[in-house]
Amino acid sequence: MLYSIIHKISGLALKLFFNQVSIQNRDKVPKDGPVIFVANHPNFFMDPLIVGSCCPRTLHFFAKSTLFNSRLREIALSKLNLIPIYRKIDDEANMGKNMDSFVKGYEILEKDGSFLIFPEGISMGKRVLEKIKTGAARIGLEAELRNDFNLNTSIIPIGISYSDLVRFRSDIMVRFGDPMYLKEFENEYGNNKMETVKKVTGAIEDSLNQLTNYIQVDEVEDIVEGLELIYKLELMTELGMELDNKNDDFITSKILTDAVQWYNDNDPDLVDQFRGRLKNYMNLLRQLDIRDEFLDPTRQEKRNWGKTRTIIFLILGAPLFFWGFITNYLPYKIPRLLIEIRKNDMSEAASWKLIYGFIFFVAYYAVGIASIWKLTGDTTLLILFCLSLIPSGNFALYYGKSLAKYRQHLNFLSIFYNKRTIIFETIKQRMELLQFIEDSKKRYLEVMK
Repeated sequence: MLYSIIHKISGLALKLFFNQVSIQNRDKVPKDGPVIFVANHPNFFMDPLIVGSCCPRTLHFFAKSTLFNSRLREIALSKLNLIPIYRKIDDEANMGKNMDSFVKGYEILEKDGSFLIFPEGISMGKRVLEKIKTGAARIGLEAELRNDFNLNTSIIPIGISYSDLVRFRSDIMVRFGDPMYLKEFENEYGNNKMETVKKVTGAIEDSLNQLTNYIQVDEVEDIVEGLELIYKLELMTELGMELDNKNDDFITSKILTDAVQWYNDNDPDLVDQFRGRLKNYMNLLRQLDIRDEFLDPTRQEKRNWGKTRTIIFLILGAPLFFWGFITNYLPYKIPRLLIEIRKNDMSEAASWKLIYGFIFFVAYYAVGIASIWKLTGDTTLLILFCLSLIPSGNFALYYGKSLAKYRQHLNFLSIFYNKRTIIFETIKQRMELLQFIEDSKKRYLEVMK
């Protein structure tokens, strides 16, 4: 009962918090039979909500034992199908209790159930896949052994990719991978348990790397982000991809991360050269307080009508913006202030923002609805007020971003006329960066043939 309620509430909250949640290959999930879902874990609280709302199966969740730090929490979390895992970094003395948790995992699979486990074992808030732990493979294989490998347990990897880990109204890509059936490892497990567990764990890691646009080492994260900033749209256009298609966007990011990873492994000196040039270019952008897109002739040419349309939009949309601002600004702003005060880790910021936001928006809307009813007593007006709250808030957010971008464009024009020398130097550095990327791309494609 509690699981069903939370599932529906979390689904609604995610729709309000994120701009778009794209789901791929959900049809690969079997409708029945035992399943172990394994997912990457960039966001400690948001990830299980996302997978739980996207997955067509009722899930149990393996979670760190520190969440069960009171009797009340233990009761509530158990009602939500959470099972504690005792990690060495949290409570080494109680790691022996993991056997009880593993037994619960066996029993779930034996009842044709399914559970989700995050095999990285930790949420770091980085665009990096941490080393995969062996828990999922051990539970699955041992459950099969207990049942003479007749359960037909499958392991399904899930890749979660955020366009921005903490930004409100960002995008998420959730990709389900191909099932891995543990019955295929029956003979190997009988001959060598440890090596088979390592083999299955390695296969899980390979799958998660393919299903996310994350990198293997965080030392090149800045390179990937730089390429996405100045080259991603150009590459998508060159490959004939749709700029607004989330799958095409994911594939392009994956191409860039794979290329950067290859260069980091095979020519780290070239990566360092690019990093130096990129750093100089980014410093110039920050000094001028302008966006990279203002220096891209192609994007500027496409914006010619867009500039006129933006002005018309800003004028006509001002009344609706002010209404959305009045009815949504405080519950939108307070969670951000609380996050700044608490100084939450990157992996927790979005989760707390969602929790705070949900609480403050519900409370603020309730006060507004009660006030309108008390002041007017008009049912029609009250319904119109309620229907306007969320759409006007979303519009105000979009309007604010459009206004900020237009102001930045005006600032760029002012700088262009007053500081042409430094603008031309910045454009020159950008062109050199693009040429550096093109030369590197040609070499990479030759090697990959």
